[in-house]
Amino acid sequence: MIQNNYTKREFLKLLGTGSLGIFFMSFYSFEDFLDDELILLTKDDEKYELYRKSFNKRINKFPKYIAVCKSNEAVKKAILFANDKKLKIAIRSGGHSFEGFSNNDNGLLIHLGLMKSIVWQKDNTVKLQPACLLQEIYADFLPKKRILPAGSCGTVGVGGLALGGGYGFFSRKYGLTCDSLIRVKMIDYKGNTIDSDKDPDLLWACKGGGNGNFGVITELYFKTYPAPNSFSGYRMKFSNLTLTRFTSLIKLWFKSTQNLPKEAFSAFVLNGKFLTILFTNYQSNQTDFEKNFTELIAQADNYKPMKNRNLAAALKNYYGVTEPIYFKNASAGLYNGIEDIEKGLADIFNKVIAAKGTIYQINTLGGKINEVKKSDSAYPHRDINYLSELQAYWDSPNQEGKLTKSFEEIQQIIRNLGNTKQYRNYPDLNFPDANLSYFGDNLARLQQLKKKYDPQNIFDYPQVIK
Repeated sequence: MIQNNYTKREFLKLLGTGSLGIFFMSFYSFEDFLDDELILLTKDDEKYELYRKSFNKRINKFPKYIAVCKSNEAVKKAILFANDKKLKIAIRSGGHSFEGFSNNDNGLLIHLGLMKSIVWQKDNTVKLQPACLLQEIYADFLPKKRILPAGSCGTVGVGGLALGGGYGFFSRKYGLTCDSLIRVKMIDYKGNTIDSDKDPDLLWACKGGGNGNFGVITELYFKTYPAPNSFSGYRMKFSNLTLTRFTSLIKLWFKSTQNLPKEAFSAFVLNGKFLTILFTNYQSNQTDFEKNFTELIAQADNYKPMKNRNLAAALKNYYGVTEPIYFKNASAGLYNGIEDIEKGLADIFNKVIAAKGTIYQINTLGGKINEVKKSDSAYPHRDINYLSELQAYWDSPNQEGKLTKSFEEIQQIIRNLGNTKQYRNYPDLNFPDANLSYFGDNLARLQQLKKKYDPQNIFDYPQVIK
């Protein structure tokens, strides 16, 4: 798929006069070579829209070129092309960036969506390419009775997830996804490959601070863990909430989650006047587990436990929607406990119920996540036990303005309470001092590494580390 703006002469100039270039000139047309490793698209191409669109229909960005890469060599060529054309680069693996940071306007989008191989190494470690989706990872891992502590949304790519942290049902036991990362390979702004085995700074940065900041991560190596034999979920629903009932339930939920086993997880999900509380657990013996939340069970309008299910079947229940939708989702503060939001509960509740389509959710962290030293990874929030997120969903573009206005008003309420620590994988363009919120004391070191790996800021987006 040769483009008018990218001629054979230009491409060969980038390749140089090595044997690859000679082989290409002798036996293949330019179009054939691109189809083997690198598809370069412009707005005139039929497949441009397919690769341009992200999971979030709210976000529309139009890169000048899209480089659909199938190999490390293709990534190198795409970077050299961007340098030649003086283009900024955005990097996409799964396309789930909440604020569209994995795309740009008038630059080059390096699309890694076809790079999704899974290669098992010795000692139950595994090499993943960045676009492996979580549902593909689970489908490969679980028959081998192995897991990676990752998220639950099936269509998320492992690259973006791990490089920004990554948490889910298994994180209290095994840590964040990035905590299992043992090696990465990155192609830098010059097209050089950097191996973290030879450059430990790179591995440190990619454990929570690597989303599109320093170069293109093409290989991620992880340690894995034994998969549990089964998985149990305990779901409670509460209807027609009043402020009084909501306040009572959220305080009780915080109390009920303080002493959970590491194999457990919980989420508090307020959707209008409806509340869902989920507990999960994959301990082999769960006889006493429900004692943690008997008071919540007693108050629930509906309670549905699903115990000791097949792990693969159970996880599919949490894969989420697969088609693009209109939404805004962002971190809404990292909390130590109810005291961090208690004074704002009335305002939060009233705003959420007034804006139909808005969801306020709090998830449990803690466990193994807390046990890793802050200095051992770029992810800084090791002492935090809860992560909240704010979500808004709508069906047509004309609903966006009202919902996003309410969304930001709720965010401001939470910030006014002193909650400024945020999770990088749930970004919000409106966060003041965003990178300080994401990275805290680790930001200064990340800025030095940006200077080391990408001094010209070739890899760029609105909240890139500079």
